Amino acid sequence: MRLAIAAALCLAAGCSGPGVIKAYPGGDRGADEIGTVVTTSRDDTYTITDNRITSVDEVRYEKGGYTAQVLPGPHRFGVQGTVRAGRPQLRTQYCTFEVNVESGCAYQPAIPAYPRSALEQKADVEWHLTRPMTVVAECSDTSYALQVLIDCTSRP
Repeated sequence: MRLAIAAALCLAAGCSGPGVIKAYPGGDRGADEIGTVVTTSRDDTYTITDNRITSVDEVRYEKGGYTAQVLPGPHRFGVQGTVRAGRPQLRTQYCTFEVNVESGCAYQPAIPAYPRSALEQKADVEWHLTRPMTVVAECSDTSYALQVLIDCTSRP
């Protein structure tokens, strides 16, 4: 719930960055009828990581967004993560994962960092990893964490 409120306040205040992806047909719906998935941009001591949702259920959203609104049910999300780790050159990873979304809940996936071993290689080296990822769900009446598989690669 706090994630959804924070995202709404940020948008109302005119925060910069990508917008909200409305990944369902028809007009706007109430928060109790949809679920949201929220990613972030992180600025750590030595790295800047930006994870934007770029697809929902194989539908591509060119500008991407940090929040995707979906109807309840299973959904597949694509995330493009860029990282700048003390180098002028950006590194990009492309990840996909599935979550069974419940209405009235906000989900925050803990997108894994760009692999350290790949940072030491040339930018054009191809790599692929599948690993577990924690997703925190905050609903109006409960909160919980779940594990899902995330598939990440150096190529879209």
